[in-house]
Amino acid sequence: MKNYNILYKLLIMLQMEMNKMTQIDSQDISYAEQMLLHDGDSFDDERRAVIQCLESKDIVACPGSGKTTTLLAKLAILAGKLPLENNKGICVLTHTNVAIDEIKNRLGIHGEKLFNYPNNCSTIQSFVNQFLAIPAYVHFYGKKPIRIEDEIYNEEIRKKYYQIVPQGLRFGIEKSKIDVRTIRFNLENETLQRSLYGAKIYDNEQTRSYLALKTLKEQMLEDGILCYDDAYFLAYKYLRENPNLKRLFSNRFLYVFIDEMQDTMKHQKELLELLFDDSVVIQRIGDLNQSIYDQSGAIGSWEVDSESSLEISDSKRFSKAIADIVKNICVTPQNLNGNTNIEDIKPCLLVYNSTNIQNVLKEFARIVVERDLHNLDRKVFKAIGWVSEHEREIGIKNYWEEFKTSRRKRSDFNSLIMYLLKESSEDLERFGANLYNDKVLKGILKALRIMNEKNEEKHYTKQTFLNYLKEFHNEIYEDLMLKLSRWCLMIQNRQEVVSEVEEFITEKLKRIFNWNDISQLTSFFSNTEEESTEAYSVQTNVMKFLEEGNEVDIEVASIHSVKGETHTATLYLETFYFEYDIKRIIAYLKGNHENTNRSRIVQNLKMAYVGMTRPTHLLCVAVREESINGHEVELNVAGWDIKYVEERVPVTQE
Repeated sequence: MKNYNILYKLLIMLQMEMNKMTQIDSQDISYAEQMLLHDGDSFDDERRAVIQCLESKDIVACPGSGKTTTLLAKLAILAGKLPLENNKGICVLTHTNVAIDEIKNRLGIHGEKLFNYPNNCSTIQSFVNQFLAIPAYVHFYGKKPIRIEDEIYNEEIRKKYYQIVPQGLRFGIEKSKIDVRTIRFNLENETLQRSLYGAKIYDNEQTRSYLALKTLKEQMLEDGILCYDDAYFLAYKYLRENPNLKRLFSNRFLYVFIDEMQDTMKHQKELLELLFDDSVVIQRIGDLNQSIYDQSGAIGSWEVDSESSLEISDSKRFSKAIADIVKNICVTPQNLNGNTNIEDIKPCLLVYNSTNIQNVLKEFARIVVERDLHNLDRKVFKAIGWVSEHEREIGIKNYWEEFKTSRRKRSDFNSLIMYLLKESSEDLERFGANLYNDKVLKGILKALRIMNEKNEEKHYTKQTFLNYLKEFHNEIYEDLMLKLSRWCLMIQNRQEVVSEVEEFITEKLKRIFNWNDISQLTSFFSNTEEESTEAYSVQTNVMKFLEEGNEVDIEVASIHSVKGETHTATLYLETFYFEYDIKRIIAYLKGNHENTNRSRIVQNLKMAYVGMTRPTHLLCVAVREESINGHEVELNVAGWDIKYVEERVPVTQE
């Protein structure tokens, strides 16, 4: 064994030397520039250094830096050099399918090889499913899992909970506020926890309630209905039993690129570290200051070695005036240079009190008009906050009473109408024309799940459903394809489409699947006026400002919902989260960066940084008088314009 370990280390050293044989030169970069940049544009020195680097590195990129384009340039160049030494592959890992689609769309035929063996280009979840969870499931259970998906899992475990857990135990479980949908196995010892990073559900593992819930969880595994976290549970278990997998993965891939590394959770990061040895070039790309999705216990999973990391420090998104302000409102200081081609507008603090808080959005709209931003061809104006609503203190709703908590990011609904709502223009631009098509089909698939229709013991997916129709009911398939195009247009134009989709389900699908009784679908089709109003409001959190012939639409949203977006002007709303957020970080707004490990301040800075780095032209922050009292002079010196909100005659609002 000792000789084997020595030989393995020698092979790693040899591979590391061979890695240096692949190089990216100026000619390669020119090729990528012609493919990805506008005529006459070129990559600067920072971006060229990132593209040419072919050793393990952390790459820290500021908001709006064009890091995706830089990564795409490197991928396009490497794809052109395939096959690599020993036919090794390139592994690209992201967090969303949107990012994968961007790679496909922007690289086109130049990136096709990245999606074929021996390469991999996928989300981290898909990678874990394909290479670890599914093989592990086959190893432990002798069959393939039916589904790895939270939506189906949550539906099934609720049903099975009432079948498996005795009624006498359910009262105590629910009194303990245990949600069976979030129960997870500990990744190391297989005990049950309230969530992946939560506490044990019970200290005593021999109680009837604990044993009943463990039976429930084990039965879900046996049935092959897994949640996303189960994939990691199986992956870790599989790796513990098969440590040689690390060598296999290291032999398969020469380069691993992880995008948006700041959103990588602790268990994901540690799993990847178990898969690749030092012979693999691993580059982690992201912005530490934008990690706002951490669960409790997973915070700070990415630690950057600032001495050896590479940096993209200039933003193409926002002006120098905004860059100079936000570079201090962060956890980890970084060089941040604004775009000198964008007009400098001093960031503005809109100071209000309890009597004029509902004039804040209107004052913001007036500044937009004063700066003539409403006349730009492409314009997005948003007001964003951390907390939607609070019982006693200020939330987003206090600024605009019509604000409804957004649910549009959900993909599973209890009512058909929720699948058939108009989406925001930003989502349409982001997800493309197939957005409505996918939503309508998801609504139809939901009806099939309610009726427990399956294809070879598995719930239908979009692809298996369409394949089934095309093969066995082609006339209905052709009819559906025509209807989908019309329905999508109707939804976009806010025309009523629910009755037509319902008719397709109750007539066409009823006939195909020989349903005698469709009473199970009654609640899915029913839609009270209250639900309809709520659903409509969810999609249209837009305040319409109209004054002296000038119109400004301001979308009101949470900070989480706008991560990754670019706005023309952004209004950051001070809200209460254990304390008022702007008051908590007022020193940072004054340009005084202080290193801290206090969790509330760290969390606050990340939210503020993400929110305040959205705009290209104008950043405004709504703040209570009490939060800035005594700080006005220093804030002004730091670069803030301070404007006090006045009482005004109400303007037209639709």
